[in-house]
Amino acid sequence: MSNILLNTAELVAVLPPRDRPEAFLRSTMFSTVVLSDQEEIVFDRILPDRELAPFVHPDVPGKDSSNRGFQVTSFTPAYVKPQNTLRPGQNMIRIPGERLAGGMSPAQRYAYNLAMLIDDQDLRITRREEAMCSQALRTGTVIVEGADYPTQTVDFGRDAALSIALAGAARWGEAGVDPYDDVEAWVQLLADTDGFTARTVVLGPGAAGYLKKSQRFLDALDNRRQDGGKFQLGPVSTGAEGVYHTVLGTIGQLTFVQYSQPYTVAGVKSNFWPSFGVGLFDPFGFNGHFAYGAILDNEALRAVERFPDMWIEKNPSRTVVQTQSAPLPIMPEPNASLFALVR
Repeated sequence: MSNILLNTAELVAVLPPRDRPEAFLRSTMFSTVVLSDQEEIVFDRILPDRELAPFVHPDVPGKDSSNRGFQVTSFTPAYVKPQNTLRPGQNMIRIPGERLAGGMSPAQRYAYNLAMLIDDQDLRITRREEAMCSQALRTGTVIVEGADYPTQTVDFGRDAALSIALAGAARWGEAGVDPYDDVEAWVQLLADTDGFTARTVVLGPGAAGYLKKSQRFLDALDNRRQDGGKFQLGPVSTGAEGVYHTVLGTIGQLTFVQYSQPYTVAGVKSNFWPSFGVGLFDPFGFNGHFAYGAILDNEALRAVERFPDMWIEKNPSRTVVQTQSAPLPIMPEPNASLFALVR
């Protein structure tokens, strides 16, 4: 490595990281935000009643029927509070974009470093929220676990028939399997289970690839996308920053969306949506909420999505930055969602 103090050098550009998340599942399926200054959040659900009126003779008293009931469900949001420590020595290091050999004061770098830490903490919480939404849509539950955090499972009670895993010769990509047949069957299953109408189909890249090999699907798909007045009919890819999801097209009332967004846990890369995952949803009937519970901090004492905070410690000198949040996706109508692993 050359010594920039002895040799000439020029800073040409700053290459930003391509890691800003998109809350696609949260904004699509859990768009209603609920803020609470209580630790527990309660929902009332009116139970369905599909009973037929019984036949009786006109001269016989009417038969007493059961009254429609309702179900009370309470949820306690999880708690996250990412924290970073900013030490004085970090403010002596040139920040990205600063001229070589330095041109900013330590105080200016301190302000920049604080802003970056708060922004990164917000993005990490956003990724956690997206992961919780994905788990809820895929399994009908949200499992909260972590270091020094007792494992808790929030079960929304989705019908077991709406969680599907194809196996053997029934998997997509096997001989004689037309993926579009399964999509049609799952649309009907969603309607038969609890009367919901499938409107959005979310596919991982692998599942989308198999579905696009179905000639019946291609013949019916309206995939005319316009950009500057020109039709865009070419292949699509997802997974890059700003292009985590894309609409493949529509068939009747169904909109097909391909979705892929990476994240890491302890350096291990994963994806919010399985490559061979397929979800069918009724966004209107689903009535998804994203709730934020009480911030357990005496300096907050109000309902907020995020509570960023910082404090200074002496001997040794340091600034601790922390953002607190109590997030939880809620599925008031879990049977308005279906998830299948197709391979």
